[in-house]
Order: sequence, then structure tokens, then C-alpha cells
Amino acid sequence: MRRLGWLILVVLAACASAQEWISETLQGRGVVGPYTLSWNQIVERSEIVLVGERWLVRERDYWIDYASGQIRFAEPLRPETTARVGYRIQPGRSQKNQSPDIALSTELVRLGAASLSLQGRVLTGQGAPQTDLGVRAAWEQPNRQTEALYLLRNPQGEKTPALLRFRSRWNSSDGLALQLLFSRVDTAFGDARPYGLVSGQEQAQALLEWRPDPHLRTRLLWRQQQMLQNPLQAQQQWLAGMEYALPIASLQVERQVTDQPNQPVSLADRFALGLKPHERIHLQLEERVIQQGEQMRSQTETRAQIGQAVQLQHQTRREGEQRVEESRVAIQGGTRYLQGKAVLSQRWQQDETQGAAQLQLQAQLHPTLQIGGEYQVQEQAGQLRGYQLTATPISGLRLQLSERAYEGWGGYQLRSQQLEWEWRTPLALTFGGQFARHPLQQGQPQPTQLEGYRLRYQRGGWSLEMGYREQEQLAQAASERQYLLSLQSQLNPATLFALTVQRTEWERDAFLREVALKLGLTQRLHNFYLTLEASAHLPRADQNTDPNRPRYSGSLKLGVQF
Repeated sequence: MRRLGWLILVVLAACASAQEWISETLQGRGVVGPYTLSWNQIVERSEIVLVGERWLVRERDYWIDYASGQIRFAEPLRPETTARVGYRIQPGRSQKNQSPDIALSTELVRLGAASLSLQGRVLTGQGAPQTDLGVRAAWEQPNRQTEALYLLRNPQGEKTPALLRFRSRWNSSDGLALQLLFSRVDTAFGDARPYGLVSGQEQAQALLEWRPDPHLRTRLLWRQQQMLQNPLQAQQQWLAGMEYALPIASLQVERQVTDQPNQPVSLADRFALGLKPHERIHLQLEERVIQQGEQMRSQTETRAQIGQAVQLQHQTRREGEQRVEESRVAIQGGTRYLQGKAVLSQRWQQDETQGAAQLQLQAQLHPTLQIGGEYQVQEQAGQLRGYQLTATPISGLRLQLSERAYEGWGGYQLRSQQLEWEWRTPLALTFGGQFARHPLQQGQPQPTQLEGYRLRYQRGGWSLEMGYREQEQLAQAASERQYLLSLQSQLNPATLFALTVQRTEWERDAFLREVALKLGLTQRLHNFYLTLEASAHLPRADQNTDPNRPRYSGSLKLGVQF
């Protein structure tokens, strides 16, 4: 391990400055996530995440999907809290994320500080689109804001699931602030994360803050939460805290009391001290102690950040007679054409010691060729090696090849291989494909083998797309094949026509198939749009229906463009 550590340091000694750095702020929604960052295809393990002055630890305080650019926290990020996330992007590969949601808002009437508006949102992230529609009443003055929001999801009758949220805030000239919140979301409402709420939950909250000067902040919080399906299991929390911040130092102290039915009361104390002796040097000491009944556990962590290049960390965890210590050193840097990162860590538990090392390098050999490599090793837990190659050999053609070899790492003994390609020809044709064996999902290899092709042709207002995708379960000798044909046309500036045919086949113990045909026409009339959709569906034979008898359905939708 010592030789490997010196080798890593020597390799990175030639790296002087970091590549392009992105920094952004995420506003809490009261949920753990996922929160979508501005960019995807992020350089792995390049991120720094802070909540307040506290640095978060990967795979303990948060989890990040580098491919999609999404982050999820271990604890809900409160609406009054922000998280600062910094990371590196890959020139020529990283792209900006597009929000899948469409917000709708139009003011109906305003009387002085009071207003009434029509509010809604179209969620188009995954699965069938969801439409939320309702009203928002607000009263807004410089130091007083009150809002009531009532939404229905996919309005269609008396049993339509609803969301209710009331929140209010008052500020005084002497630094006092009071926030009140009440919310209720029906269980059938589904995903309520865009509104910072949880489906099937009712909660009430009161927060009193006092800021007598720019440096001191004290707060007192009460919160009650209960699930609608089990209202007797209500949980209450009280939190009292104080923060004092100066340009070169900060101090945070807080205590949280949690009362849950049929469980002992939980007391959690937190102390954090931050120092900033230089604009590029950050030091932090944090200690947490949690006591519930006769059980007690604690965690002490010290962190140091030197610019964007060096991170030092030591953590001690105690629970009863057990004591675990971990130390970690991370170094990263590079030039315009070469970037690298090295991480050395050591773990002590009782009489056992375990060391680990990680090395990542990325090089831009030519404007059309980029390569990267990684190596991870952990004592008594195996090793992992991998590489990635991105090339543009000719104009319009992009190839990406990646491979990871697991030798006991994570309990795997396999190779993950993936090839993706896309060719945009001058003839308005686009070819694409994918081959993968044990593809990665959330950083873990999957027991599948994928093969897919797609062809897209665009001319004028017409777009024709054909696709084929086959997925095989390696351990179960089962396969799934999917055929897709789609035709779209912008008949005129106000009319869109779409036709989609999809056939899916499954083969395991028996052969099954499913066919779906959809026809849609959308007409825009000034600020309104009218959508007519018809579909025919041949179900699978194992769905207790006649597989030779199609199902027909149709819909007519009227929308307003805000």
C-alpha cells in the first residue's frame, strides 16, 4: 500500500491546476431528493457538497448519479436550507440537464397585497405525464407573506387526489421571524416532491428565528408528522440551535428531541466549529451524540480542504464498546489536457486494519480523442480496473467505449463492457446503437446483456424513427425484445401529428408478445391546445385476457398555454 501511495502522488505531481469547475446552490424541498444538477456526465468523485458550513461525505450523507447529474441526501433538505454543490464537467461530453417539468401559472385577480391565481404543473419525467391543476391564494407584503395552495392531480371526479399546503412568514425589524407550515397530501396523489412534500403525509411546523445582527442566528423549531394510513403513529420533533459566523470562523450548536410512539425519546446533540484562516483553506470539527434510552452512539469528524486540490478527513464512531476510525486523503488536479485524482484511506476497527486506494486519470490526447482510466483496490476486498474512451473519428460520428473489471470488488467477479455510437449524416439521417454486457446502473453492474439500434430521419416538418432493443437476463435465460416505429409531422405551425407503433416480445418458459398503436393529433388555438389521442392495444397472453382481441381507448384533452 505504501508503494502504491507514493506512485499515486508521483503521477499527480505534474498536475497543477483543476479543469473547469461548476458550482451551484440547491434549495431544499423538505425531501431527500433526487435533486437535479445543472449538468450531467459529471467527472466521477470530483464533487464537493456542503450544507451550511458542513461538508458531506459521499455514500453516507449523500448519493450521486454522475451520468444523470442527480443527487440524493441521507436526510431531507429542509425548505429553509440550501446545499452548495461543486463538481467538474467533461468538455465535449457533459451536457446541461433539461427540466422535465412544465410549470403553469396565471394570475386571475389581484386586490392590493392579495392575489388569486391558477396554478399547475405538467410532470413528464417518467411514465405517463401527470397534470396538476388548482388555485393559489397569496398575501404578500415586504415583511409578511402568506400562501395557500390547493392542487388536484389529473382532475377527473370527486375522488381526485389532492394536495393542500399553507405557509406563512412574518419578519420584524428587530430580527425576529416566524414561519408556519401545514400540509396534507393524499396517498393516491403520488409523487409530491416538486412541492417539497411527501405523499400520504400530513405535517405541521412552526419555526421561530432571531437574528439580532448579521453574525448570530438562533432558532426554535417544532414539527409533527403523521402518515394518513396510520394517524396514531405521529412523530414530534423539537429543535433548538444557535449559529455564530464570522469571516474566519463559525460555531454551530443544536439539540434535537424526537418523540415517537412505542419508542424511547431520542436526544441528538450536534457541535460544529469551522475555521477559515485563508480563502483557500477550510477547517471543520463536528461532533454528534445521539442517545435513545440506554443506547448511545457518537461520531467525531475533522475535515480540511485546501483549495480544490486537497481534502483531508478523519472520522471516529463509537457505539457501546465498539470504536471505528477512518482516515482519508484525496488529491486532485490537472492541466488542460490531463486531469487526475488519488484517494488513500485507512480504517481501524478493534484489532483489524483495512487500507484502500483509488486512482483516476483522464487525458485529452487530441480534440477528437479522450481516454480515461481508474483503479481501486481495498485490502481483503479485491480490486477494480476500468477505462473509458470517447472518440470522434469523422465529422458527425461519436464512439464511446468503456470497460470495468471486477476482481472481488463489491463481491463481483466479472467484466462490465459497453459500447455506444451515434452517427449524424449530412443526409438528415441519424444512426445509433448500444452494446452492453453487465451494464452499470447507479454504479453497480447488472446481470443483463443489451443490444439496441435506432434510426432517425428528419426532413422538413417530418420525423421518422425506428428502433430495436433486446435485453437478456444472463442468470435466468430470459430475453425481452422491443420494436418501435414512430412518425411525427408538424403539419402547420399550429398542428402536430404523431403515430407510434410498439411491439414487445418476452421469451422465457413461454413466448409472449404485446403490441400497442397510438395515434395523436394536437391543434393549437391561440392560447389553448386540443389533443385527440386514440390507441389500440393487444395485451400479453398471461394477463387473463384474450390476446387476439385488442383493447381500444381514446382521449380528448383541452389545455391552456400560460
